[in-house]
Amino acid sequence: MKKLIIFFIISFVFAILNGYFFNYINDTYLHFDVNQNKNPNISKHELNFIAIFVAPFIETLVFQYFPYLILAKWMKVKNELICIIIMSIIFSSMHYYNWLYMVMTFFGGLILNNLYVYYYKHTHKYSFILTVFFHALFNLYGFLFVM
Repeated sequence: MKKLIIFFIISFVFAILNGYFFNYINDTYLHFDVNQNKNPNISKHELNFIAIFVAPFIETLVFQYFPYLILAKWMKVKNELICIIIMSIIFSSMHYYNWLYMVMTFFGGLILNNLYVYYYKHTHKYSFILTVFFHALFNLYGFLFVM
């Protein structure tokens, strides 16, 4: 259990560094508007609720659970790194706000997918919920301290 907690903390630190690094690149050099594709009918509070409580569950289901099930169980891909990379490509391709955000979510996807696969190997029963919790916590952190 101690290894799982340490792995969670290390992954969270990498996720935070990933977010700050790409936000720095954007703020310093590129100046993409992070709100350019925002639906005007959704308030900031509704968007926060979706990003923190709804999206992590749906995205873990669609970008971790199903792809890993298909790749590892049905297609019998034995190389976990290949699974993690494919899952990360799928994850980032759905975050197409701009190319920089896709790159950032690819690296974020590597962290989330590595976490999912690691937990799946060690505590299969809780891998889904732990990944949802991690993703929600990271989104909450982003809204509180980065946005």
